[in-house]
Amino acid sequence: MVSLDVAPEAPTTITVAEPERSEARVGVGRIPGLDGLRGIAVAVVVLFHLGRLQGGFLGVDLFFVLSGFLITSLLLGEVESTGTVGLGGFWSRRARRLLPALFLVLIGVSFLLLRYTIQPQRARFRGDVLATLGYVANWHRMGSHLSYWDMFSQPSPLDHMWSLAIEEQFYVVWPLLLVGVVAVARRRGWGSAGLVGLVAGLLGAGSLAGLAWAFKPGDTNFAYFSTPTRLGPTLLGSALAAFSLHSSRSAALGSPGDGSRWWDVTGLVGLGVIGWLIVDVNGVAATYYRGGLALLTLASLVVIRAVSRRRGGVVSWALSFPPLRVLGLISYGVYLWHWPVIVYATPQRTGLSDPALAVVRIGLTLVAAGISYVVVERPIRRGMLTGWGLRVVGAGAATVTLVVGLVATSGTPAQSVVGVPDGPLAGIDTPGLHVPSSVAPGAVRVLLVGDSGPQHLGPELVGLADPSRHAVAFASEIDCTPTYPDGKARLPDGQVVQTPVCPEQRRALYSRLAQEFDPDVVVYYLANAGGVGAPHLDGRWVHDCVPAYDAYMQREMRRDADLLAADGARVVFTTVPYIGVSDPRSADQVDCRNSLVRSLAASRANTSVVDMHGFVLGKVRSGEKMFVDSVHLSPHGAQLVSQWLLHQLGAKDVK
Repeated sequence: MVSLDVAPEAPTTITVAEPERSEARVGVGRIPGLDGLRGIAVAVVVLFHLGRLQGGFLGVDLFFVLSGFLITSLLLGEVESTGTVGLGGFWSRRARRLLPALFLVLIGVSFLLLRYTIQPQRARFRGDVLATLGYVANWHRMGSHLSYWDMFSQPSPLDHMWSLAIEEQFYVVWPLLLVGVVAVARRRGWGSAGLVGLVAGLLGAGSLAGLAWAFKPGDTNFAYFSTPTRLGPTLLGSALAAFSLHSSRSAALGSPGDGSRWWDVTGLVGLGVIGWLIVDVNGVAATYYRGGLALLTLASLVVIRAVSRRRGGVVSWALSFPPLRVLGLISYGVYLWHWPVIVYATPQRTGLSDPALAVVRIGLTLVAAGISYVVVERPIRRGMLTGWGLRVVGAGAATVTLVVGLVATSGTPAQSVVGVPDGPLAGIDTPGLHVPSSVAPGAVRVLLVGDSGPQHLGPELVGLADPSRHAVAFASEIDCTPTYPDGKARLPDGQVVQTPVCPEQRRALYSRLAQEFDPDVVVYYLANAGGVGAPHLDGRWVHDCVPAYDAYMQREMRRDADLLAADGARVVFTTVPYIGVSDPRSADQVDCRNSLVRSLAASRANTSVVDMHGFVLGKVRSGEKMFVDSVHLSPHGAQLVSQWLLHQLGAKDVK
């Protein structure tokens, strides 16, 4: 995320601020049209995360350009007024602007984690909390290696903090570099603003070239998240600020009537290009990395220049629309809160579906951002706390935020089973593998196998079964699922993650279970179907409904079933429930998987199907909260499914 309101209430002309509040602050002043542009930027980001605007992620890049322009205008204005930049004062103002709202969000997210996220999942968010506080979330996101489990558990409510980290890194390094460039220019007798613009322009162009070079089809992590490849828009915004000052040193930037009507024409064209890119660009395609971002940056520079040069023009008038300006004023809070709201205000928790759910999410975001702006951000920016009081409160707030975050993310991460355990299987009881230590005479031996689904369903099935009638074992092969044939998956946000490829280990465990537990009935349940992570097969991204992938899945499931039923066990395949993801194709893909399951069962002897999909769908429609995330059953949902499944298997008495 970027600092969405980087232009403080600085005067339009060169003046010096009150010394007790800060050192000299000089800038372009608050330009209403730029507030409106900021409002558009945050709006399209929110729509992107709501799954309604393919290129809405470009709103972050628009913020980057605005930030570079406004911050560099302030820094150079201070150089013009005082001859230098007070780095301590600059960083102090940035901290007052950004940290209070960030602390508030992190504390809020911590309480949401404690209230709504199951304990095994909380621990994996600790790195996100620490990386956010340290402003290295982009590097953390780039270097994180998600597991199979992570793909289907709750998204991190701090996923969006990577862009804030890039912006803060810019705030640390750029003022130092600018001071150095200004010193060189003065020693050489050159114009400071002109040299700053030249350096910023060259660095920005180099960053965009690095982005194009770093792009790799199917793996965009480094190109998209690394600081050097993402600073191009910010640096080119800085170059625009420097060249604007260089070309009009004697006049206040953007005074009414400055420029000609030509700026209206170019500004409208720039807005049109931005709109086209936001609708059309895809974040995982080469277009964005090799020309698309450069074009967006150029269009943004044109619009910013048009607004600042001709404040009374058409473009400025349109972007000064009051609702857009208000949205721009609270855009920092909107960005901070919108993603946690989306993560936690799920269809399962609210009982709503789109478009009503989208309206509720937007409303909650605006309320949270408005409260943050009025109660926390604005009072602190206006000097509610100063001097030692500010330092003490700031240090205390940082400490409380850290402690609360650590408490909320404490615990042991979810475990998975990889490979074949040593020693006898009887008596093993882990989150991913349970085999009863003994079996009552005459009891039906039921073995539940699959991907991560049995880890949620299995414990409830064990708890509800009467051990004198049904002995239940389960194996949740999270890491060795057949779902991802080439060991790669592309998430809905375009991120590519690696998954293990270990069918031999899976089948070795299944062979041991068939021999040692000797099941009478094998229930084969794969929870994942329908677009949570697109699999990679034979050099291309696929999904259920693609014939090659369907053939692969049927072949793998048949081999597993043949191994598990080698001693005559009856195999029962379950259909897969619909899942809660933004991909509109998910229902069709689940239907394809269920059709495959029925076809496979019909082609094997001693094999049948139970319609878990139909049962779960009926419960969801009646208002039951069946899921803990997009794929996995909640404890309550697993209990209901277990009762139903035991009846399907012939159990007359269920606990």
